Amino acid sequence: MSRDVTAAECMTIAIARRLLDERIETAFQGFASPLPTVAIRLARDLGDGGPTHLSASGAVDGRPSRMPRSTESAHLLEGAMAQFTSPEAFDLAARGDLEVMFVGSPQIDRRGRLNATVVGPRDDPAIRFPGAGGSGSLLPLVQEGWAWRTEHSPRTLPESVDVVTASGNLTYLITPLCAFERIDGELQVTTLLPGIDRATVLERTGWAVSFADPDHMDTPTAVERSALDRVDPDRVRRLGFVDEQLAPITGGGA
Repeated sequence: MSRDVTAAECMTIAIARRLLDERIETAFQGFASPLPTVAIRLARDLGDGGPTHLSASGAVDGRPSRMPRSTESAHLLEGAMAQFTSPEAFDLAARGDLEVMFVGSPQIDRRGRLNATVVGPRDDPAIRFPGAGGSGSLLPLVQEGWAWRTEHSPRTLPESVDVVTASGNLTYLITPLCAFERIDGELQVTTLLPGIDRATVLERTGWAVSFADPDHMDTPTAVERSALDRVDPDRVRRLGFVDEQLAPITGGGA
């Protein structure tokens, strides 16, 4: 595998593959979501069309010449076929027409519930988070919520969150270690990223993980890597990762 392939590249490509495999027609990406933004654009590049991309910036299928570091940037409106407002995004979800929404959260528990409020008691919390944004209202309305985390640890993936900021139709979660899908009401591992074994996932998750007969992700192809560099030459996809997470991946795992 290329020395330039890290967990960030694997996660981005895994999301793009899933968008194409599931034939997703509409995907919405919210604020502070550089990796999903790149993944949607990659799916459109690889799929000769792919899902309609609704950006938090208000762009419909924006085609900026370079990926901005901020997913609120007006540059995402470059080349867009249309522009929409935040109320229109809520209306689209309420009508059942928003197929996939990407969500991020400081904590996600085994039942797919998000905590973006506090850790500990509300009146004396150990940690305060920035809040839900629109996820509390949108997650129950969208057809599917797909989540992503750049950190996979017991503190980010606990058995149960202290506060349920948002819950609903979360069906998929990807991390630098693996991908989960919600099966029988619980997030279960369905794919291991290259070089990752079950013991590592068990050690770094806050609950006794169930493995739904997972395969290892196929290593990114030359075509996928080339498309990814074309879509995101500045590697915006790597924002939010610490240096040790960006070590080259060599494949393997058991």
